[in-house]
Amino acid sequence: MNKLILCEGKTDAILLSYYLDHVRHWEPCKKGPKELRICADEKSGESAYWYQRGEERLLICGVGGKNKFGSFFKNKIQSAIIDAQAFSKVALVTDRDNRTEEEIVAEVCEHLAPIITQASQNRWINNPYQDSFCQQQDLSFLLLIIPTDQQGALETLLLKALSEDPYDREIVTRSQKFVDAITPYADRYIGHARLKLKAHLGVTWAIQSPGKEFSFIDEQIRSVPWEHSKILAKCFSQLVLI
Repeated sequence: MNKLILCEGKTDAILLSYYLDHVRHWEPCKKGPKELRICADEKSGESAYWYQRGEERLLICGVGGKNKFGSFFKNKIQSAIIDAQAFSKVALVTDRDNRTEEEIVAEVCEHLAPIITQASQNRWINNPYQDSFCQQQDLSFLLLIIPTDQQGALETLLLKALSEDPYDREIVTRSQKFVDAITPYADRYIGHARLKLKAHLGVTWAIQSPGKEFSFIDEQIRSVPWEHSKILAKCFSQLVLI
């Protein structure tokens, strides 16, 4: 059967694909099922890549931002599910930021209705829906809000994972102090909390891998053995069951 993971952007998709490859052996494949065509608009920040494990297929899509889950799902996914039951499992991975779980659950169910009407943080929930022949079908849905235990975003999770190593923990801590100290002088660039968080991760990586300062972030993500992280193992404990 086909499985689907929706995430905010390309960086999230790269991390998830790396992790699922190394932990659950989902390997990249060039094409998905012949009858299923999901086209991503890369200019809008979207991505869509297929992976395989035996006879199973997994599609990981970056939708181009946390506010685009609804439009991406309705325009590119919904008809494939209603008309052909294209996916048996769907997971949605999103940043917590400053939102409550209740707010995120309500938003997700609103954007993914009428297929997804029930969701709970880090739990697979069965969602019955009506197909194009007015027959009831079932789809298993997972909502994963990251971090799972505090406000923040993907960068927060990665920094926690990097801090598992005592040597790197000091680098993460001192990078944070540097970013905090320079923020008043760099308000134009990191004036928002989300940008400041990205700068924290960027400074940490620049110190850990100074030879890759001009590399794209996807190369940096793939260079870290995330599969050994206990923090990520706990966060992705349900997602790996897709």
